[in-house]
Amino acid sequence: MAAPSIIKKKVVLLGDGAVGKTSLVRRYVISKFSDDYIATIGTKVTKKDMHMERAGRVVELTLMLWDILGQKEYQTTHESSIRGAKGAIVVYDISRPETAASVMEFWLPLLNRIAGYVPYVMAANKIDLAADREAEAARLREMTGGVPGFMCSAKTGEQVEEAFQALGTLLLAQGDVPDTMTVGEEASGAPGNTVAAVTDMVIMDFCKNFGGLESGMPVIRQQFARAGIDINHPTREGLRRAIYLLAEVERGFRSSGDTEANRDRRLAWLRDAR
Repeated sequence: MAAPSIIKKKVVLLGDGAVGKTSLVRRYVISKFSDDYIATIGTKVTKKDMHMERAGRVVELTLMLWDILGQKEYQTTHESSIRGAKGAIVVYDISRPETAASVMEFWLPLLNRIAGYVPYVMAANKIDLAADREAEAARLREMTGGVPGFMCSAKTGEQVEEAFQALGTLLLAQGDVPDTMTVGEEASGAPGNTVAAVTDMVIMDFCKNFGGLESGMPVIRQQFARAGIDINHPTREGLRRAIYLLAEVERGFRSSGDTEANRDRRLAWLRDAR
């Protein structure tokens, strides 16, 4: 029997905060669900191996699932996280109609602008809460316009496997083009003047110095938790604490001069924030 083909693809999960992206990944990868809401800080990357068939051959398709922060203010983090994606799962919460509007008005245009017209599927999540399933199915059909759409429940597992399998099939149709897996871009330009915008810049600035998003984000999550930052509503004082904590980390692999320069640059951004 011929050796299996091995293909790796970067996939992003997009949608507003609390629509259930993290829960869908957990349900698919480890078959678990939690009612606890945990805001994704920046980007979380999870690996999932799929065994599929194509043209009579076994294909080992590895999905690198990038669970993207759902708050729209974090533009720099979004752009660096989406860059290099080969596919996407776009998620909305059927109990919050505004999240469906966000898919059409914000997330799909963002995906197309940064990654191009890559294959994607749409997940109408929390279908277990639906009062009228037929109405939800009609809305999903209207939104997808021929793109595969699934009425999912991360809580019950309904159509979660099917959504990821459908995306896998679309990705295989792309062929064996290597995944560029772009991680980390240099933070550039002046930061916005809100605390959230500065938080976005601090995240990307640290990741740039720490080797990219995949290596930097776990540190960001740890130090933001120590600083008590609510990523949905970061405060000036919380971000200040985080900046100093990140500087402590950087002292372990950078010179004192570089560490202080990075810290002072980030503090200057914060001073200018509203």
